[in-house]
Amino acid sequence: MLLRSLWLAPLLLVPVLALADDGAGAFRADNATEPHLLETVRVTATKREEELQRVPASVSALDETSLEQMGAQKLGEAVRALPNVHLKQATSGSALVIRGLSTIDTSLYNSGGLYVDGVARPLTYMQNLDLMDVERIEVLRGPQGTLYGRNSDSGVVNVVLRQPGLEPSARIFADYGSYNSLRTGASFSTPLDFQTLFLSGSLLRNATDGFTTNVSKNDDRAAKSTYLMGRGSLLWKPREDFDMTLSFDSDNSSDGVGKLRYETGTNASRRFKVRSNAADDSRENSLGQTLKLRWSADFGEVSAASSFRDYTYGFLTDLDRTAAAQGYSNMALQQNSWSQELRLASPVGSAMTWLAGVYAGRDDTSVRFDRIRAVGNLYLDTSMTEASYALFGQGTVPLWEGLRLTVGLRAEATQSRGTQRYATALLSREYGKNLDDTALLPTASLAYDFAKDVTAYATFAQGYLSGGYNPFSATDQTSFFYRAEHTTNYELGLKTAWLDGRLTANAALFHTEVRDKQVRQEVPGGGVGAWSFSNAPEAHVDGMEIEFKALPWTGWELSAGAGYAKSEVDRWKASVGGTQYDYKGKRLPWAPEITWNLGALYTHESGVFGRVDVLGAGKQYFDAENTLLQTPYQTVNLRLGYARDGWEFALWAKNVFDTAYTTKQVKDTAGNRMVEDGDPQTFGISAAWSF
Repeated sequence: MLLRSLWLAPLLLVPVLALADDGAGAFRADNATEPHLLETVRVTATKREEELQRVPASVSALDETSLEQMGAQKLGEAVRALPNVHLKQATSGSALVIRGLSTIDTSLYNSGGLYVDGVARPLTYMQNLDLMDVERIEVLRGPQGTLYGRNSDSGVVNVVLRQPGLEPSARIFADYGSYNSLRTGASFSTPLDFQTLFLSGSLLRNATDGFTTNVSKNDDRAAKSTYLMGRGSLLWKPREDFDMTLSFDSDNSSDGVGKLRYETGTNASRRFKVRSNAADDSRENSLGQTLKLRWSADFGEVSAASSFRDYTYGFLTDLDRTAAAQGYSNMALQQNSWSQELRLASPVGSAMTWLAGVYAGRDDTSVRFDRIRAVGNLYLDTSMTEASYALFGQGTVPLWEGLRLTVGLRAEATQSRGTQRYATALLSREYGKNLDDTALLPTASLAYDFAKDVTAYATFAQGYLSGGYNPFSATDQTSFFYRAEHTTNYELGLKTAWLDGRLTANAALFHTEVRDKQVRQEVPGGGVGAWSFSNAPEAHVDGMEIEFKALPWTGWELSAGAGYAKSEVDRWKASVGGTQYDYKGKRLPWAPEITWNLGALYTHESGVFGRVDVLGAGKQYFDAENTLLQTPYQTVNLRLGYARDGWEFALWAKNVFDTAYTTKQVKDTAGNRMVEDGDPQTFGISAAWSF
């Protein structure tokens, strides 16, 4: 019944909203002399600036004001306010899960692409960004292969940072909360010569003692974290038709990662109480540079983006998650990545809009992973190089009044080279595998404007997640690699605006077919880390999403969204414990079946404001066999404050009712369950000043 209701919901939009439009006068506050309208949102995730409501795809955006009102400090907090978008958060790596498509838990790459100002952050360890100087977060659901290529087969999240401004501005803030959490930062933007040269910069420090206690060591700061980030941009704009931006950023963090605890068995402990005799810490360093050029001419707009990032990450954790000294695991990852993209787009105002480009990129990655035990040490040393090259183009042409057709195609070639050295006390062997993929990634959409603010569309798109390597649990060449994953998506959508621009309501239905889905299979009795990676021949996802935003009365803003994504294996048989196991009908792991959100903001003319957000997630599984389950849950966040003349003060609370939930579950050799707990109830106060 629930499934039927969710599928019918978008079809009910038109008559319901048409009736609401007839009663527009009753929807407005009596004392409102002028209607308060929703701002027109423009997005750039399609690699052209477009009005969000005109993009024939399921696209959502959160602007800077919304992020501040929510009190979202990290990307994982922000995307919970968007339907069918979820960030898997675990010490084994974070990963964007869009429309029910996740990746292998310990995979380095993800099916949901993350881009910051159009430049990829390719590794899963990079995906839970700390938010600072963010102008907008844009989400495109469904395969984005034509414009983004590999590793975007479920969708793309594009984080747009604030650029240097023409007028001087600055902001400084401090936020203090539970568990001795202190977040401080400052940013500025200023012209250097008041005509052509502009500079901006920001600095952020975020530190907390964490909410995890190691009962074996009597240490209540087992998840202590310290993060430091700096960023700077220099904009040169000698003419109106030309500009160049050079940006630098650097990140450094030290985190306690001993969050995994036994929930069952003799070593079981309560929520946020862990047992470990190892250091359980991680270190991360990142340094990035980006150069962007833009030149507008009569024949079109030329843009180029060059980027380079040097990234290192490592951890040392307890192997058995008990007080016994049975061993530890140690990992050190280093990656150098660069990319170059050159695009030519149609002139502004053209009846037919188009874009064409070329792309080249390369990732050089090395991973050293050791398991040190009293008996039976294991050493894995892996080197991986992935290079990709692409030609792409996309255009939109009006067929007749109100009807427009968009078509696009990307031709991409990826060359991957991987080698691994496997060593124990008794043997050592080396092996490698070359993975070459060539993909043609088309897209097509047909959009029709039934009225000025009512647009329906149908789209077809393909994407893929490139093949990869297993640097953590391989033992030979066969278990060392897995093939590319491919998706084909069919979508119907409706985008509407009502009540003189005070209500938007969008909905989409989709069916996604997945070929060679990358999966992780448990090795019976092997325990944590004894996994094999492979490809399930066929799977699919059926679902929908619906979003509302409204300004019903003076000072009020309401938002709501719901997403449903039923992911299911269609064909996959594998040998488990020496017997054949059929996974048909099993749900794909790490993907909540339902996501939903309700938000209400009130702002008084005096400067007093208040916001409440209710964020929900449906059931999700954590293993291919569907034996590890997180049941549905929801959390409530509150924020109350005062903002006036550049000053802002606020009191906030997150997970107000202290809802208990887990973000990760695994089993040991005896079948006992280990979990990582979601964030508890927290309170805090914040202050900011800006001009």
